Amino acid sequence: MLAFSYALLVTIIQLAGAYLRYLPFSQVIDPKDSVAMWRNLLIWSIFGLSINFAVTYSLGITMVTYKLLFFFGMTPYLIISIIHIPHRLPQHLFVLGIQALYAFMLHSTSGIILTVMHSTMTAILLPQELVIWIFLFLLIYPWGNRLFTSLLPDDQLVSDTKLRWYIAVLPLSVYVGCIISISNVTFLPELSDRLSRLAIPLFFFVIYSIVHYNSNEEQQHKKLMENRERLTRQRQNLKEHTQIMQENEKALSVLRHDMRHSYRLIYALLEKGDYESIKKHITAQKALLENAVDNQK
Repeated sequence: MLAFSYALLVTIIQLAGAYLRYLPFSQVIDPKDSVAMWRNLLIWSIFGLSINFAVTYSLGITMVTYKLLFFFGMTPYLIISIIHIPHRLPQHLFVLGIQALYAFMLHSTSGIILTVMHSTMTAILLPQELVIWIFLFLLIYPWGNRLFTSLLPDDQLVSDTKLRWYIAVLPLSVYVGCIISISNVTFLPELSDRLSRLAIPLFFFVIYSIVHYNSNEEQQHKKLMENRERLTRQRQNLKEHTQIMQENEKALSVLRHDMRHSYRLIYALLEKGDYESIKKHITAQKALLENAVDNQK
């Protein structure tokens, strides 16, 4: 029963990791693909639960089992995500590194809490560590949701191929550095050692949050300036359009005045029967009209 409960907790944490890795792509993935991806993730989690249980039942609840399940258990979930969200491998690697550091930070914090409570850390306490991990995950979920939803770097930042891959592997490099330093250590008995292990991913998250915030502020400022320039152009165009309308209105007023004068003159000439003068007047008006058209061209 204990082995199954432990395997279930591991599976829940693996699904939580898959969910965090999904959040950055939630705005770009097609809803149908999203449903299909989660269906496959949940189907795999059933097999994953069986594997987790088999490994735990065979090897027992030890630190070796703990590392095996978490280091390799995320791979199928990651592969499913890459299949359903294709052509974004650098982004997947970047998100994986951030999510691994996030999980590492929660594991470190859980270990610190248990060390404070029990003055030590042993394999017997590993199920409690997983329960505390899930509790911490839910506790800081609002912050984690905001972090991962807006996690991906700006498109301009990753437009360069080399820079895109450098950015993609940076979080993974930090994570590997954290893991290598404790790969041969079963437990860290001292609280100071656990605090120092927590400091690395925490420092990375602080730096990344600052850089990401500044980048967002810069993008918002750029959009604001672009909107201001667009509004300025629209105002200038509106001003020019208004000026043209006023000029056309004046020209129309002059034209109406000339036409009334022309009608009165033609009417007076018709009363006199002076048809020759009427022809000359019409010819003159036609010439003026053609001259005005030529000037506009």
